[in-house]
Amino acid sequence: MAHTHLFEIGYKPGVTDPVGRGLKSDIAHLGLAKVSQVASAQLYKVLGKLSEEDRSRITNDLLCDPILNEAREGTAPGKSKAMVIDVWYKAGVTDAVGDSVRKGITDLGIRDVQDVRTGMRYHLQGVTQRAVAEKIALALLVNPLVHEMTIHAD
Repeated sequence: MAHTHLFEIGYKPGVTDPVGRGLKSDIAHLGLAKVSQVASAQLYKVLGKLSEEDRSRITNDLLCDPILNEAREGTAPGKSKAMVIDVWYKAGVTDAVGDSVRKGITDLGIRDVQDVRTGMRYHLQGVTQRAVAEKIALALLVNPLVHEMTIHAD
């Protein structure tokens, strides 16, 4: 039976997150919210039967740059409250990066993967209201024609 595995690949503490830095600047420029920090992460939703070793190989040998990145389980750096915005391509929209990652997984010799979808996760430190996070997402992150989003508290 195939399972869905979620990989979150973010920057290591102390490594500059250019996407997060740019989004924080854009939020401030538009006056959307007071944000203390924005951390971005790549999301990979992998549908397939994967062992613990398979998941480790996918993370370490394919998705992470060992100098810049780390895999996380949905936690944001820092201790303050945050809202989290996940942005994915809608079903039916071509996900070229997902296709490429699926090929990379096959090249690692892992054969039981049916699909890979990619997305982005944004941890907004200092934003505590869902309505504010939704306003930021719709203004800066989501094209409703091709993306779907979920917003939740961290």
